[in-house]
Amino acid sequence: MTYLIAFIISFSIVYLFYLFTVVLQKKKYDKFKKSNQVMYFVNKYKLNVNKINMQKFTNILGLTNALIIAIAFTATFLVENLFLQLLVGLIVLIPLLLIFYSLIGLYLKKEGK
Repeated sequence: MTYLIAFIISFSIVYLFYLFTVVLQKKKYDKFKKSNQVMYFVNKYKLNVNKINMQKFTNILGLTNALIIAIAFTATFLVENLFLQLLVGLIVLIPLLLIFYSLIGLYLKKEGK
């Protein structure tokens, strides 16, 4: 039960932070379009940033990043040793990033056509 609470709290904190710093800052969308996250999708999936609904895109990224961080954070609670916590965090974080970002890229590519 404590793992579920830790997951919910970490997900909420990360998403709310992303919501207030990125999603609701429509004036800063031009700056966001040049960020490394967006450039990853542009280069890997050949997306046209001007055709993407930026508010929807930032919201999807915020939810996905919050989910990835919350899962990795919760997974580290399963281990007692600090070194193993870091190792588990990395082992969980990297595949989740690759999987979820590829799903987002494929979704955006399909939606852009």
